[in-house]
Amino acid sequence: MHPLCNVLSILTIACSFVLPVSSVGAGTPMSDRVAVEAGVRTELAKDLALPPPALSDLSGRRCLDGRPVDDVLGEVVEYWADLECSYCGIQEVIKAQREDLNMCIVVRHAPTGAYGESLKKALCYEALHSFSVNAAHRFWDAVVPKTELGIPAPYEGILQAALLEAAIAPAPFGDALRTASTLVSADMFAARSRITSTPTYVLQGIRFPACDFTAAQLRHALELADRARSGDAEAGERIVEMITHGLLHEALM
Repeated sequence: MHPLCNVLSILTIACSFVLPVSSVGAGTPMSDRVAVEAGVRTELAKDLALPPPALSDLSGRRCLDGRPVDDVLGEVVEYWADLECSYCGIQEVIKAQREDLNMCIVVRHAPTGAYGESLKKALCYEALHSFSVNAAHRFWDAVVPKTELGIPAPYEGILQAALLEAAIAPAPFGDALRTASTLVSADMFAARSRITSTPTYVLQGIRFPACDFTAAQLRHALELADRARSGDAEAGERIVEMITHGLLHEALM
C-alpha cells in the first residue's frame, strides 16, 4: 500500500474522534447598516461581559511562527478559520505575525459540514505544523479556495508533496494526526457558542468577525480591544465601527 494511503486511513480515523460542530459559514449579507450596527453592539456587550481568556486556555499550542504559547510574554490573538472558506487566507496573517513578534497569533479551527474536506484539512495543517511551520503554511495556502464561490481544492496531492518536502515519515505523521484530532475537537467545541463566521479574530476576548485586516490594522485593533477592556467607551465605539464596516463590506463582495 502506498504510504499516503496509510496516512489517509489514519486521517479518516482521526476525524472520527473529532466532535461535530454546528454550521459555521460566511456572515449573513445585510444591507441595513442600523440593523448590522445594533447586532455588533449586542455581541460586543456580550464579549465585554465575559472575562478575557486566560493564557492557560491555550497552553500547549503554538503561535503561527512556531513559538510555544506558554513562552509568550506579549499579546495573544486567536485566528478562527475554516480551510475551505475562501476568505480564510493565511498570507496576510503570516505577514502580521512576522512584523510583530510581540504578538502571538494562534490558529483555531471551525471546520463545518458545509464544506467537503474542511475537517481533514484542519487536521493535516495542525499535524504538519508540529513538524514544519513552512510546510504547514504552504499546505494552507494551497488548499484554501481562491474564489468567492468557495470551491474546495483537493488536498491529497498537496499533502503528499508537503510530506515529501519536509521529509515527514507516514508513521510519525499518523501520530501527529491523532494528537491534532484532540486539538481540533476542542476548537470545534469552543466554536459552537462563540464563532458564527469565518474568519474571526478574537482579541482580548472580543470577536472581530468578517474583518479584512492588514498587518497594521491588527495591531491597532489590539490596542482598541485593550482600551475597551479597561472601560474606554470611545474605543468601544471604534470597535463597533470597524466590525460594522467589515460586515457591510463582506455583504457587498
